[in-house]
Amino acid sequence: MPSRRELLLGVGAASTAAVAGCLGSRTDEPGTDDDYAWTTVGADLRNSRTISDGAAPRDDPDVEWSVDLESGMATGEPIVTDDTVLVNTGRDVVAFDRETRERRWSINPENEPYSYYGSPTVFDDTAYVPERETLTARNLETGEVDWSFDLERIISNSSLTVTDTDDGRVYVAGGNTVHALDAESGEELWEQELLGIASYVIAKYADWLFVATRGGELYRINRWEGRIEWRRTIEAGISSAPIVLTSSDRRVGHGVAVAGGDGSVTYFDLSGKREWRTELHAFGNDGLAIGHRTVFARSGSTLYALDANDGDERWRVDVGRSSRNPPIIVGDTVYVGGDRLRAFDVGGGYGIRSLRIGGKRFERERTGDVNYVTAADGRLFVTTDVGRFEGDDTAELLVFS
Repeated sequence: MPSRRELLLGVGAASTAAVAGCLGSRTDEPGTDDDYAWTTVGADLRNSRTISDGAAPRDDPDVEWSVDLESGMATGEPIVTDDTVLVNTGRDVVAFDRETRERRWSINPENEPYSYYGSPTVFDDTAYVPERETLTARNLETGEVDWSFDLERIISNSSLTVTDTDDGRVYVAGGNTVHALDAESGEELWEQELLGIASYVIAKYADWLFVATRGGELYRINRWEGRIEWRRTIEAGISSAPIVLTSSDRRVGHGVAVAGGDGSVTYFDLSGKREWRTELHAFGNDGLAIGHRTVFARSGSTLYALDANDGDERWRVDVGRSSRNPPIIVGDTVYVGGDRLRAFDVGGGYGIRSLRIGGKRFERERTGDVNYVTAADGRLFVTTDVGRFEGDDTAELLVFS
């Protein structure tokens, strides 16, 4: 029979282990890959917003170069290839040469005020560009038009295009209709009407598309035929693009998560069964990412880290006033904009919920708010937001390294 001292030592060891688990520890390693691109909204077809083994600045970075966007804000995240950065300035969609920093081409040099929303998708040296009520395929080098497809309604807040090597198709939603087009010719292959206006980038996984409407409808659509396989309703509306979680993100199973207009995050399995729902606070626009088995949710002035298995809160941190700035994950670091650019350890440092130390890697203040953040080749591509009526100030594209 163990002695009293042995029992106390055992209890103490167990308590220490429990506290250590609660406080958390940093087990994720920095990324090592500095040869990657950000060619579509959300980084990949499932909208993870993650470069899992990517390298990016983890300490206070320097501005390597910047360009004037000649606008008050960007209305889509920077899309980055080996030699090109594409930015929707609201007034124009501009292709910048990464080596010379010069404007290579744009779709509307006359800059009609605030006409465009969303970001292009690049595939096989073609940029598929949302141009109000038209999806246009342009040569990435020259900007020349290969084909265009007219829609009945405006392409909404986020880019709604996906291309894929499996089927050579482009998927685009304008108004309440999703279209599948041949990526090479622009020929329409099918269309499917929705109950509501599609407002976010489409997620693709296996044989399915996941499409969300701002009014609160989440669809699973067969990508080959356009057939609706199920529809689920978030009563408070949907305020993010759907993101697909795979078995690498969870202990078991695949599914899709969306943010609700009431400050909730809901996860459905692939059959449409709701597995968990977590209440947070009011959401900004398009504020979810998935990486390191954690769902990161931007909710107002707070960044939450949720367990991907059950939605339980792991940690949270104040990130200042809200803007259009969903988080991204590169390697072991989460980046998010707002009143400045901030970077955090994906594990949140040590502590309990918001009472933590060691989680912040850096913060960088800049003239105007930080709008979108993406990453490529070990660098961060950041747009600022000075608003539409801030005198002579204009937004910038900043490249940090």
